[in-house]
Amino acid sequence: MALRKVKQRRGFADYLNVGTDAESYAFLGTGVTKLDESPSAQTSSKRYVSDKSLSKGITGYDDSFPFETDQIRSEEAIEFICNIGEKRLTGTDAETDFIRVDLDKKVGASGSEYEARKFLVAVEVADFADSDGEMTASGNLLCIGDMVEGKFDTTAKKFTATADTPSGS
Repeated sequence: MALRKVKQRRGFADYLNVGTDAESYAFLGTGVTKLDESPSAQTSSKRYVSDKSLSKGITGYDDSFPFETDQIRSEEAIEFICNIGEKRLTGTDAETDFIRVDLDKKVGASGSEYEARKFLVAVEVADFADSDGEMTASGNLLCIGDMVEGKFDTTAKKFTATADTPSGS
């Protein structure tokens, strides 16, 4: 019987663009206690006259990344998130790029480039809570538009879109 290997959470590295004018990616790891991915596939269905059952299909996605974090304000990405909630930022002031890197999928020979997906997100800070005297923050990274596939250099902190995917994000 073959041993089944389950993907480990630490096999992903997440980065948030904390720059105002240019790309400046900060690691979103230390202090983060939860960062899930919810693709939330959207479906449509239709019944054809010759069938008893519905035919269903996927029409799109309503992506979000629910998060929970301790307020370790020395972590640049956490400071960025908390600032959005504390200052009640809205619109483009609450939007940034989010990169999810798959550390199990190296690209090239550099040793620091991996397959990655880039999402434009609105940072929804839903709650600042007290957890036994320590402050936390929680909410969602709400996706705007389509993701962009590419690669991310974890040393240079640079995303490069794959040639055949739109780079509009």
